[in-house]
Amino acid sequence: MPNIEITTNTTNGIRIWEPVHADDVVNFAGAGTLLAGTILARDSISLRLVPFVKGGTTNANGVPVAVLEHDLTAAGAAVLSVRPIVGGQIRSVQLIINADGDDSNVDAAVLDQLRDYGIIALFTAQLSEFDNQ
Repeated sequence: MPNIEITTNTTNGIRIWEPVHADDVVNFAGAGTLLAGTILARDSISLRLVPFVKGGTTNANGVPVAVLEHDLTAAGAAVLSVRPIVGGQIRSVQLIINADGDDSNVDAAVLDQLRDYGIIALFTAQLSEFDNQ
């Protein structure tokens, strides 16, 4: 008899209401994946988007300006086209700092920085997901 496997499918995304998108490019230093909800900063030298670094001071990598709505994968060092969220309301619980891989270090200071650029992160509870698994 096969093992029972529980899969939780989310019915929500990072967006809440009418986000604003903009065409841009993301600079990958090497192979990897940026997950949906990853906070991005704009490199002040290349003017390309890079993963946000909390407390970062190198080429403005500590200033969040956009959020990925979908996963983005690079097979190696590359510059990939992307259409991130640059304004609107999003779910704060789905924001990701790339170095952590989750939202554990997304605090009020990061949310305030996002708000400075028109991205309003709100707490929401997803009521359509089972919580008894």
